[in-house]
Amino acid sequence: MIFALLFLLLATLTIANVMYFLVLQRTMNAIRPDFRPFPAAMIWFALVPLLGLPWQMIYMVMLSVGLRKELRLRELADDGALCITLVTIGLTLLCLFSPFFMVPAVAMWIVHWIRITGYRKILAGPPPKDPIRIGID
Repeated sequence: MIFALLFLLLATLTIANVMYFLVLQRTMNAIRPDFRPFPAAMIWFALVPLLGLPWQMIYMVMLSVGLRKELRLRELADDGALCITLVTIGLTLLCLFSPFFMVPAVAMWIVHWIRITGYRKILAGPPPKDPIRIGID
């Protein structure tokens, strides 16, 4: 019985993670190519054992940086969820040392997911009229 529950929990988390990776990939694809740090499909390297968690964290930060550049081009004042990303990563790392941080880490992961989905919807809107801006690095 306990093994069935553990299997169900693992299957649920795997499905949720795949759906989350799809959101990250689609959001990275929505960013203009010159602002993408790397191809969107590279999120799937997060499924590689031992490489997965560090790569997911790097991908999350780089996605936020690309989002910030894109939003700045669209003259939208936002950090591209960089603060939420860093808090999520910090809580996830703290989970490696204490299970006490598991609930806040999962809560921030869900907040990050929702925020990134919102950015993808914003980026699906019309692009800026003048794509060339000085000072966007």
